[in-house]
Order: sequence, then C-alpha cells, then structure tokens
Amino acid sequence: MKHSFRAIAPTIIKATKTLKQNLLKVFASVQYASLALLLMLSLLFVPNANAQNATMSPRQVVEYALTLEKLEADFYRRANSAVQNEAVFGLPDTAKAVLTAYGQDEAQHVTDLSSVLRSIGGNPDAVMIPTNPNYKAILGRDPFASPTDLLQAAQYIEDLGVAAYKGQVPNLQAAGDAGKTVLAGALGIHSVEARHAAGIRELRQSLLNVNVRPWIKDPTEVIYNENRGDNPIPFSSEAFDGYATSDEVLALVSPILTEVQASTTEPIPPTEPSTPSAPVRGLW
Repeated sequence: MKHSFRAIAPTIIKATKTLKQNLLKVFASVQYASLALLLMLSLLFVPNANAQNATMSPRQVVEYALTLEKLEADFYRRANSAVQNEAVFGLPDTAKAVLTAYGQDEAQHVTDLSSVLRSIGGNPDAVMIPTNPNYKAILGRDPFASPTDLLQAAQYIEDLGVAAYKGQVPNLQAAGDAGKTVLAGALGIHSVEARHAAGIRELRQSLLNVNVRPWIKDPTEVIYNENRGDNPIPFSSEAFDGYATSDEVLALVSPILTEVQASTTEPIPPTEPSTPSAPVRGLW
C-alpha cells in the first residue's frame, strides 16, 4: 500500500494544485460578477447625479413630494365623486373599490409626509395646490367624463409619481444622515405608487381592452422621458423602469397646477370613501 501511494502521490498533488487553481479562477469570476451586479444595481436604482438639474435638500424633496401627493389625493377624490355621482358610469365594483383604496392611500401619504415635513422644520400648510386644478391639461379634455379617460389620466399620474420618487434618490443620498429618514419614507411610498400604477394598467387592459400591461412595455406609454442616452441601463427595455428629474416632473405638472373655474359653484369637498368590499390590493 505504501508503494502504491508513493506511486500515485505526484498525480494526487498535481490534481490538487490544478483543482486549487481552478477554484481560485471560479472565485475570482464570482467576485467580478458580484461587483458587476452591484454596479448594475446602483446604476439601475440611482440616476446619474448630473442628470438632476437642481440639487434639493431633504426638506425641499419632502415639499416637492407633498405637492405631488396632494395633487394625487385630490385627483382620486374627484374621480370617486364622479363615479358616485354617475358622471363616470360603467365601471364594475372591482374598479370602484380600486379607486377608493388608492384614494385612501394617497390621503394617507399626504398625512404622513405632512408629519415628516413638520419634523424637519417645514410647514405642510404652505405646500398648496389650486382649489380647482386644471386636470384637462393631462389629456386635453375632462378626465372625469368617461372610464376610458379617467383610467388613462390615472395611469399617467401614477407612472409619473413612481418616476418622480426614483429621481430624488441622488439628492437624499447626497444629504447623508439628514436624508436617511426621508429616503426610507420615500422608498416606502415609491413601492405603493408602483403597485397603483400596475393596478390602473391592469384595469385598462382587462376592462377596456387597452394594449397595455401592468408594467411599461413601450416608452411611449409614459409622459416623461423613459429613455436615457447617458445611462448604460437600457430603460427602453421592459425589464427596466426609468426615472424623472424634478425639472421634468414640474414641467409636466405645472399646467395642472393652474387654477381653473370650477364647473360647479362649490369645490368638491373631501369625503370619507366607503371601505372596499374586496381586498383589491391582492389582485396586483
């Protein structure tokens, strides 16, 4: 046995060295792949800081987000009122429940962001939207007159909200510790807005037979710039969603934030929406 072992020992040693070298190559490949993946993810979720036309403090980011949330909450309040008053008719109960639930979410976002703003020295009451925003600016017509226009306008708003939150990541990261709490809250709202966008898209597809998916399959489906030529991430692909800078968002929202004469003598008052009859969030 000793003679046999001595005879094959050089072969075993050589095989061991070869195995070790191969393992080192594998580990190196895994390490480089991991680094590449981390780099890819960082580029995916954090837009290029140079793409932001303005640097915003955490307080300014919250004021900016609160403006958008107040507008979204107002939009859903008017949408639900139009459905209840039968100005928009033909929506099934499931769709009505979705609009109710999403309106509740947006109202809660306003409440929570208002608390955050107060905690960092801001005044949420100073963040105002018009009594009667110009929602006709979204489609060029009244979005509260038909299910088709209502859901299309809602999709544009929700898609833009998702992109707007993602666009503020560099500003909050640059703020260091001062931006951490706001960043955590913004990411929490961002995922909810993404579910809203997917839900509205699903309703348009299933109820109205519109050629959309719960995700963005074509850059022309959104009103902001989905393609980014200065970024290696292929945002034009269905596998990646883009972002929108504050300048881009405000340019799109500014026409809506214009006071128009109300169609009625009284503005639509805030109402407590009825509780959804089904767990609508479980659908998407």
